[in-house]
Amino acid sequence: MTRLSDLVRDHGDSTPEPGPERTGQGGEAAPFPRPSTPAAAPGTGSASGPDWYKLAVDELTRFEPVFQQGTLGNLGELPYIAHGIAESLLASDWLLAQVYAGTPGRQVITNSVNVAILATRLGTGLRYEIEELARLALGGLLHDVGMFNVPEAIINQPQPLSVSDREVIEQHPEVGAEIVATLGSPYAWLKQVAAQEHERWSGQGYPNGLAEGEIHPHAQLIGIADVFDALISPRPYRHKLAPHEAIRELLVREKTSFSRPIMKALVEQLSMYPLGTCVRLNTGEVGFVTGSKSTYPLRPIIQMGTRSEGDTGEPKIVDLSTSTLLHIVEVVKPVEIAS
Repeated sequence: MTRLSDLVRDHGDSTPEPGPERTGQGGEAAPFPRPSTPAAAPGTGSASGPDWYKLAVDELTRFEPVFQQGTLGNLGELPYIAHGIAESLLASDWLLAQVYAGTPGRQVITNSVNVAILATRLGTGLRYEIEELARLALGGLLHDVGMFNVPEAIINQPQPLSVSDREVIEQHPEVGAEIVATLGSPYAWLKQVAAQEHERWSGQGYPNGLAEGEIHPHAQLIGIADVFDALISPRPYRHKLAPHEAIRELLVREKTSFSRPIMKALVEQLSMYPLGTCVRLNTGEVGFVTGSKSTYPLRPIIQMGTRSEGDTGEPKIVDLSTSTLLHIVEVVKPVEIAS
C-alpha cells in the first residue's frame, strides 16, 4: 500500500509534470484571453470578485444544445472563465470550498466545473504557470463534453449499468474528442484531453488503453480530479465520501492509475483535511480546519471549539504543523461538536 509519508516527504524533490508546451503535444496552443475583472481576493470568497463557479455553470448550460449538435464554432466565455478560475485558485481557497460544500444542479455540469477547479488546484501544486493553469481549467470544463449526448436515464441509473449502457458511457471520450475537433488545430491539445481523460497510467483505462507518457499531462490531472469528484459527490447508487475518505480510497484502490507526482499533488493540494472539516484531537478537543500548509497536509490549522452568538473573544487557533504533542485522531460530524 502507498504510504502517505512516502508521498509527502521531501516536498521539493519532484519536478513538475510537463504541460503541452513542454512536451510539444497537440500543436500550437490556442491563446487565452484574460478576464476583465479581478478574481476573488484571499479569504473573501466571491464577495470581491466574480462568482466563477456560477459563471461556469451558466455558460455550460448555455452551450448544452451546441454540444448536443456536435459542432463548436467557438467557446464563448469559457476561456475567460477558465482564466478566472485559475487566478482565483492562486489567490484563495474559495472555489475549492465551493466544490467541497456541494452545489445542487445537473451532474454533468457540476462535475465539469468541479473537475476544472480540482484539476487546476493540482496544477498549482505542480508549479504550472498561469496560462497553463487556464488551459487546464478549460480542459476540465470540457473534459466530459461527450457526456452531454448520453441519455439522462443512463447517467442517473441507480442500478449497475447493463453491458449496452456501459458501452454507451465508454464511447463518450471519443464523442467528446470529435466535438472539440471542430474547433480546429489550435485546440488539438483539448481534443487529446477529451479523448484521454479516462486513460490510466497503468494502461487499464479506456478507450485505447494508453499508458504512462502516452497520456496527455492535462488528461492525467483531469482524470484523477474526475474520480475524486465522483467520490465526494452523491450519486444515485451510493452516498458521497468525505474528502479525506476519498483521498484514502484513491491511495488504496487507484495507486497504479496515476503517476506518483500526481498522487503526491493530490495529497498536498486537496488535503486529507479540507477547509471546514470537523476533527477531534488526541486531547479530546474538537474544532474546524481553517487552513493548511502544503508541506504538512496531515497537520492543518484548527480553530478549536464553537463560538456563541455575541462572543467577541479571540478563538483558540492551533497550528498542528508547529506542535509535536497534538495530532488528529478522527474526523467527526459537525453535530458532535455540540455534544
